[in-house]
Amino acid sequence: MESLIRNQEMRMTESEFQFQLIKEHLKSNKCNYVFIVEDATSSICRIDYDATSNSFIGFSSPLIDGVPQPNYFQTENFKQLELWFNEIDKAKVINLYMLKSLVLSDPPFILAAYGSNNKAKAIEILKKWLFIYHQSLIQDIHVIGFSTDADSRYLRAMRLCSRFFCNITKF
Repeated sequence: MESLIRNQEMRMTESEFQFQLIKEHLKSNKCNYVFIVEDATSSICRIDYDATSNSFIGFSSPLIDGVPQPNYFQTENFKQLELWFNEIDKAKVINLYMLKSLVLSDPPFILAAYGSNNKAKAIEILKKWLFIYHQSLIQDIHVIGFSTDADSRYLRAMRLCSRFFCNITKF
């Protein structure tokens, strides 16, 4: 992943989706139909300071309508930082979102990455997918599907999306 970021000459910010760069990435193949792939990978819990964004990374990013909030952990107050260390979950996994054009020769594109405590509910996952879908449409990019592993929360989100033996009021 690190070499892909370097090859794409990207400056990644935790929890920030790179929607403004999608169109540029897809310009060469003239295909605006994509698939989004999501995966979570275990990570070592560690808090770092990112001087570029003036924020602390490594805490579990809070979700608002399923979407992680970039630069949420910004402070110059030691008491606030101490409170976060004592009360906020450290990120146990890294969630990674990749975008892949339908053109086979086109390389994948890193859409976003963020630390998580891996406690998101199915409805939050579905809301995040809807956010990605709508933000991509604004860029005239059509998301034709999402792919992930067999985590039960993601399967529930897929069932919610398709209304397959499930009721949204239960989630």
